[in-house]
Amino acid sequence: MKAPICEVCLKTDGILCPADEKKLQEGIITELDVKVARLLYKLLGDVDIEFKKAVEAGDLIVIVVGEGDVPITIGKGGKNIKTLVKELGKRVRVIEGIKAESPEEIKKLASDLLYPAGVFGVNVVYKPGGQTYYKVLVFGRDRKKLPEKPEILESVLGQIVGKEVRLAFV
Repeated sequence: MKAPICEVCLKTDGILCPADEKKLQEGIITELDVKVARLLYKLLGDVDIEFKKAVEAGDLIVIVVGEGDVPITIGKGGKNIKTLVKELGKRVRVIEGIKAESPEEIKKLASDLLYPAGVFGVNVVYKPGGQTYYKVLVFGRDRKKLPEKPEILESVLGQIVGKEVRLAFV
């Protein structure tokens, strides 16, 4: 399993090695990343998947995995997700990470996260001063289908992308 922490730290509970401890101190990884990586390792063992990061907002934890790794992470009949929900005490969603920050990639990411609500598109909005943010256009009729409050979903998307994201209903 590929994770943001080394294999030795994955297998052991407790303290981290100096390299991973430094990543934690510098904010490259979070306590949640460490906890979820270790839980996934206990559940899946040495399977060939990539765990990229975990993001928490409100009552929701989003686990970002590599391309094609969502079904393995969820498990047969959702058994891995059920265990993660029990261990973490929050609702869990698993989505595929993005490679580049293009509007098409952001749309795919948003579609995965906001499912069953439909995503119409993604616009790049330019602010005065040269800064940008992403505006995710969601079908207005799907507002009630959102898995969480819009503010929480904006926060999760923003943390994953590393840039401000806003939802707009059309």
